Amino acid sequence: MSESIHIRAGFTIEKENVEQYKKLMKEMSDRVETNEPNTLMYEAYFNVDGTKCMVHETYLDSKAVLLHNESIASKTILPRIFNISKLDTLDVYGKPDDELKKLISRFNSQVFNLYSGFNRKI
Repeated sequence: MSESIHIRAGFTIEKENVEQYKKLMKEMSDRVETNEPNTLMYEAYFNVDGTKCMVHETYLDSKAVLLHNESIASKTILPRIFNISKLDTLDVYGKPDDELKKLISRFNSQVFNLYSGFNRKI
């Protein structure tokens, strides 16, 4: 079984903050890509008017998620994202370790354990 952790975070953004949110999300993803090699995927998807954003993240393991949480990007950019948006959902897929479970318990998160399936590397 894989130790990878997948996260899906859903945000709501007020119309007047959409452009600022998008700029911050771009800055966040660029910084994560450059500085966090164990973050395997970090993608932001927007609805048509930009007021809803789904962020899909994949990490090598629980430790990588915890390192992301302590990163400069999370410490400097994420608070600005939270100031102009509302976190609606934080779903975690995989088997987070106890330390990660403690971290995500601060949010209204759900953990989903893998039951069956496969992942083809493209």
